[in-house]
Amino acid sequence: MNQTPRGFKMQESANEPKEVQEVFDWYKTNFGFVPNLTKVMSASPAALRSYWLSQQQLSQYGTLTPEEHNIIQMAVAVENRCKYCASGHQMAGGAFFGSDENDLKAIRNESEIPNDKFEALRGFALEVYESKGRISDKSLKEFYSVGYDKSQAIEVITNIGVKVMSNLTNQLTMTEVDEPFVPIAEGLFENESQYR
Repeated sequence: MNQTPRGFKMQESANEPKEVQEVFDWYKTNFGFVPNLTKVMSASPAALRSYWLSQQQLSQYGTLTPEEHNIIQMAVAVENRCKYCASGHQMAGGAFFGSDENDLKAIRNESEIPNDKFEALRGFALEVYESKGRISDKSLKEFYSVGYDKSQAIEVITNIGVKVMSNLTNQLTMTEVDEPFVPIAEGLFENESQYR
């Protein structure tokens, strides 16, 4: 398929702007392909680079682990019923970040994560998201009590921000799930067909 049902491109052209081509090349080098989300986002190079660079900054300068970033982003994707991102993060968690399969299944199924610290992280992230940041002192202290700190509380917000960018983009444009994670996406939110 060359474009989404709403006419956003899902293919590369021979003359991408250099600011877009740089991002495409990074994905090819690091993942072996350019995800459909990346192609769709390239309709706005500013949005594409904002998303990509934010992810890069979290990876390079964040104090949460890559696995923890992924847990937050997958939890938000599940909360937003974004099949594209939820399945992508489930695959990435297993393939790139060494996540326990049971932890990923728990996030997908919205059940308790077996790892207590990760469950606290997921719960805090969703509370921040749902309350629009207006959490209680008690919730913040509980987040600190399992070993997280102030900088990581802000990183939670940054992870939420980048995931909202991609989740809403996928819903607006009707992005098709990439072939590598089609099997993972099967059955996900199956009774909620309005979500992609």
